[in-house]
Amino acid sequence: MRKKLIPKRLVRFCGADCSNCDTYKRFLVGDESGLVNPETKYRCCWLPEDYPEGMDCPIKTCCEEKEILFCGECNQFERCVKMKEFYSKPGYDELRRRMFEEIARRKRECSNIKSKEH
Repeated sequence: MRKKLIPKRLVRFCGADCSNCDTYKRFLVGDESGLVNPETKYRCCWLPEDYPEGMDCPIKTCCEEKEILFCGECNQFERCVKMKEFYSKPGYDELRRRMFEEIARRKRECSNIKSKEH
């Protein structure tokens, strides 16, 4: 069994909130079954890079390369082909809506901080 790593945040690269995800819950308790999506072969985002099965999804890889926490921080987000493809899947409308809410929330926070500085 691998050493458990406690994540720093629950919102991941694509904007998904992992707190209700069964895969994430298995990861937390050290249950290594089902940590790789059988259809895509992408592994749970919380797994360490040296995990021997599956592969990182292209969204995670892109965010890590750009050194951002999630796609909403990217200035190319609204034009991003990866994200358009990701959000076009059935049932992903809610995830897309939450991503835009998070982007708006962060912009408001930054705006409030800047206005307090002046």
